[in-house]
Amino acid sequence: MKISQLCAANYHYKRYTLDYFLDSANRLGFQSVELWASGPHLHLEDFDGGRLRELNRTIKDHHLKIACFTPEQCVYPISVSHPDKRYRDRTVDFFQRHIEAAVCLDCSCMVVSTGFAYLDVDGEDAFKWAADSFSQICRKAESEGVTLALEPFTKYTTHICNEASQLLRLLRTVGSPALKGLGDTDVIATTGVDTFETFIGILGRENLAHVHFVDGNPGGHLVPGDGNLNLDQALHTLEAFDYKGYLGLEILDRRYVMNPEDAMRRALAWYSERIG
Repeated sequence: MKISQLCAANYHYKRYTLDYFLDSANRLGFQSVELWASGPHLHLEDFDGGRLRELNRTIKDHHLKIACFTPEQCVYPISVSHPDKRYRDRTVDFFQRHIEAAVCLDCSCMVVSTGFAYLDVDGEDAFKWAADSFSQICRKAESEGVTLALEPFTKYTTHICNEASQLLRLLRTVGSPALKGLGDTDVIATTGVDTFETFIGILGRENLAHVHFVDGNPGGHLVPGDGNLNLDQALHTLEAFDYKGYLGLEILDRRYVMNPEDAMRRALAWYSERIG
């Protein structure tokens, strides 16, 4: 593992401007960022191609690159497993437009999810809707050269894709080289089915496109060291699997929003102590 694999992320910088976040990431010495595409920073309805390219120049002026592009898909009405086809079609269009945005930002990896799923709707139906929608989205991703990192969520959001076996089934059903998986240390612990090691083992190293590397109790998406997850073991697992991708610091707890740079600095320090 290398220090350059760790990505700053703007999730907990939402009380500060995007320029402040880029300045902060540059000050701390990061080389890459995971860019959360959401208001107030980057709501795609407010960005045409020209403005995206201008943002890309600004990012490069900060000596940074976007390692992963993450459209907001928890707060926004986004779900590929919704029973209403109009809802799913809007979701497909949403992801396709964000793939185009990722290309404008010279980013070849984008996070996707199944979104919310109703508990009183047949799970197999919801799975089929999700697979069909991702097949459409993947055609766009393949044509644009973008890898989609599919992130499982906890049972409080969905029952379609929580654990490694469900994620692998969805990848195999869609069967696109553009669709891979994402491992989130806190989500895996909260779900409680897989360990981080068994999650990657079941998914397969070849199917792991991105990692969210955060602490938890479990739950919370905390700065490494602020929770009780065994992140040292997770880091060892990544090294054993010879993981070459990025680790996004998806820090979400509101305790960090007033002083986000301190949180990012401590996350970087935790990682640096172990990587050297």
